Amino acid sequence: MNYIYGPIPSRRLGISLGISPIPKKTCNYSCVYCQLGRTDKMTHQRQMFYEVKDILKELDEVLKKDIYFDVITIVGEGEPTLYLGLGELILGIKKKTTKTVAVITNGALLYDASVRKDLNYADIVLPTLDAYDQASFKRINRPVRNLNFDQVFDGLVTFSKMYQGKLWLEMMFVKDMNDDEYSLDQYRKLIKKIKYNKLYLNTP
Repeated sequence: MNYIYGPIPSRRLGISLGISPIPKKTCNYSCVYCQLGRTDKMTHQRQMFYEVKDILKELDEVLKKDIYFDVITIVGEGEPTLYLGLGELILGIKKKTTKTVAVITNGALLYDASVRKDLNYADIVLPTLDAYDQASFKRINRPVRNLNFDQVFDGLVTFSKMYQGKLWLEMMFVKDMNDDEYSLDQYRKLIKKIKYNKLYLNTP
């Protein structure tokens, strides 16, 4: 399989069938806690890395096997919203199955209206909020150049208020980076501005 993997157990989503629509380690972040190490292909440009029809054809092969899973998760080993065909892919999946479709994203592109439109087709979106200002953003997420925290956070707030599905917010706490009282107080102020259904607090 080139694009689909699993099913695998997920602590948040049950049994997940994964779809990766982007090349490995293609991301707009290079987070200090990433289990894959530093990002090889730093980019902030959305691209049609693969044909949607090729991914859906592979999904057809998996669905024919009648394998049990709870949810189809679009994530991969990088940032899935960089995939220009994301909206078309989600709609294509929904034509083939009634299973829940979730997208796990770092949320960096939520300021882009086209990305918000694509994600609105998903049943669950799980965006990440690791930082609380520009300094912590650069320290923890190490974003691509010219990307700033206020832009990213405003995009998250905007999306949370328009999104019709379930928004499950995730926060990663890294020892001695964003786990002190000051940082926690900043997070408390920020999440009051976000409309979300669940909040997951994680550690590496």
